[in-house]
Amino acid sequence: MRLLRSDDVDALATVEVGLKAARETAELALRGTMTDGRLQVGKGDEEAWVRVLVGIIPDLDVIGYKEFHRVGRRVHYNISLFRHEGGEPLGIVDGRRITSLRTASTAALAFQHGFDGAGLGKLAVIGSGEEAREGLRAVAGAVDVGTASIFSPTPTNREELARWAREELGIEARPAAGVAEATEGADAAYVATAARAPVVAAADVTTMRFVGAVGATRPDHHELSGDVFGAAAQVVVDCRDSLEEPGDVIDAVENFGWDPSPALLLGTWLGQEPAAAGGPVLFKSIGSVEQDLVLALELLRSGEERGFGEVIEPISSLRVMR
Repeated sequence: MRLLRSDDVDALATVEVGLKAARETAELALRGTMTDGRLQVGKGDEEAWVRVLVGIIPDLDVIGYKEFHRVGRRVHYNISLFRHEGGEPLGIVDGRRITSLRTASTAALAFQHGFDGAGLGKLAVIGSGEEAREGLRAVAGAVDVGTASIFSPTPTNREELARWAREELGIEARPAAGVAEATEGADAAYVATAARAPVVAAADVTTMRFVGAVGATRPDHHELSGDVFGAAAQVVVDCRDSLEEPGDVIDAVENFGWDPSPALLLGTWLGQEPAAAGGPVLFKSIGSVEQDLVLALELLRSGEERGFGEVIEPISSLRVMR
């Protein structure tokens, strides 16, 4: 079995690897052969809690889980993979970066299809944390981005992300003093916040071609106003849970009368023409354990090819049940 530590993941986590895993997961989701589940012990506001996300992916001969736990302000993540046929361990991957990487890669795949090889003039980035940084990196690797306008309520954070984008990605990036300034004249928006109240409204995005929203994943998260969903020409989601769990989706249904039934899974939308009229395409993502596992598997494959990680004897012994 192979161990990939944090430094290994950072070295192997190219945009290409992320996009490949995202596309594979989107296609697998359409087959209906994957099974998942989750368990949480303790609540998110408690001093200590543990969450385990489990998935079975027969088409890739993989079963596995992502485990993460928090004690105080310290959070640890690990992903363990095993063969579906036989149960042999494949490896353990440090999961610290996996969540933001798979989220960004899945959104970047949607951006890539949405712009269908065309360049993106101005990208509005709402948020400045790890999710926003990883997303900007992935989108810029999937689509030719001309300029980026970055808003965060903390001036130093938006200035730092703009500086990083200029130096690391070669993008003409600048901080914006507000959402309206960031979105003015933008072709697309990448929204990745931890907001508890809506940050982006329909009026901010109606002239855009594409909006990717990845930050609101729970009922108490509301980065989009509910009217954004009704203003979209098409809503695309990474998984069906994205139509039920996030607070901004709940707001759209309960307070704006939005009907989620026409929304498409990403894998279905990738097989269609991306053109839309009468509003932007809205890609809504909350992530899934299948995305985690497929990306971890792709990183293990890349690690084997490139000689990264440590190969050890399996740490679990075998017991044959009657």
